[in-house]
This record gives sequence, C-alpha cells and structure tokens, in this order.
Amino acid sequence: PAEAPAGAAAEERAPAPAAAAAAEKRSAQDVELSILDERFQQVLKENAMLCAQLRETNQALQAASQEEEELTATWKGTIAFSARQKMAVAGLAKNVQVDARARSSRLVEGALQVQELQDVHKRLKAVNRQLQFAQEVQAGQLAEVENKSASRSSRARRLEQALYQLVSHAQGVAGLEDTVVALVSKCGPLVRTVLAKEAQREALAMSAHEQQERSVMAEAEGQAA
Repeated sequence: PAEAPAGAAAEERAPAPAAAAAAEKRSAQDVELSILDERFQQVLKENAMLCAQLRETNQALQAASQEEEELTATWKGTIAFSARQKMAVAGLAKNVQVDARARSSRLVEGALQVQELQDVHKRLKAVNRQLQFAQEVQAGQLAEVENKSASRSSRARRLEQALYQLVSHAQGVAGLEDTVVALVSKCGPLVRTVLAKEAQREALAMSAHEQQERSVMAEAEGQAA
C-alpha cells in the first residue's frame, strides 16, 4: 500500500513535461501565427499599395492611350493637312508657272508689237517727210500757178478794159459806128461776152456812183433844211 501512493504520485508528475511541451508548442504556434498574421497584414498592405499603383498605372495608361489616340488623330489630320498643303502648293506652283509662261508670251508678243509699231512709225515718218516735201512742192507750184493765174487775170482784165474802152471810144467817133459793129461781129462770141460784161460793170459802177451822189445830195439837203 505504501508503494501504491508513490506510484500514483509518479503518475501524477509524469504529465507535467508533456504539458510544458504542449504549452511551448502552443506558444510557438501562437508566435508563428502572429508572424504569419504580420506577414499577411504586410502582404495585404503591399497588395493594397500594388492595387493603388495598379489603378494609378491603369489611369496613366488610359490617359496615355487617350493622348496617343489624340496624337494619332492629330498626326493623321496633320498628314492630311500636309498632303492638302502639298497639293495646294503644287497647284499654286503650276499656276505660277502657267502665269509666268503666259506673261512671258505676252511680253514677247508685246515686244514684237512694239518693234512692229516702231517700224511702222519709222515708215510713217518717212512717208510724212515725203508728204511734207510733196506738199511744199505742191504749195510752191500752186502759189506759182496762182501768181500766174492772177497775173493772167490781171492782164486779161486790163486787156478787157482796154478793148472795152477802145470800142467805146470808137463808137463815140462819128462815122465809125458801123465799122465797130462789123469788127465786133467778126471777133466772135468771146469778145462780145467780154464787151457785155464790161458794159454791165460800167453800168453798175455808174449806177452805184449816181446812187452815192443822190445819197450825198439828200443828206446835204437834209442838213440844210
């Protein structure tokens, strides 16, 4: 009976190391769990940071994609505008070349026309000189003819007056009337025409003289009255 309690006490003391080991094991597990929890929390924080960075990266990527689209659209518009500008510049260059050729053609034609006009002007000047010379010669000849005509007219007038005076004087001489008439008849129509004109002139002159004398006498009588 004394050994039995001793065995029982031994049996009671035997579980103490196992409990301590279990406690240590539990403590180690708790530490491990704490470490795992800390790591998990750290991973969660890193995951949250990575998610935030991912959202920022996505936002930046979307902004970059939008900017890329805008730049692509701008680039395409620039290319189209550049192509239109090139076409416009090519058209303007072509128009300028056509205009320059047309101007050159007009200038050449104008120069040819000026040259032709200068030649025509030279010929006209030569013709004008010839015409002036011919006009001067003609004027000289006309003046000479007029002088000769005036001289002949004056001479003919003097001859007519002398013939009329001679016939008038002969008609006033007694016994020569018939002879004068016969001579005048033989002279022809030209002489008779001259004598008739001179007679008319003489009559008109005498009539004008008589009219003037009557006017002078009437004026004198009016002043005397």
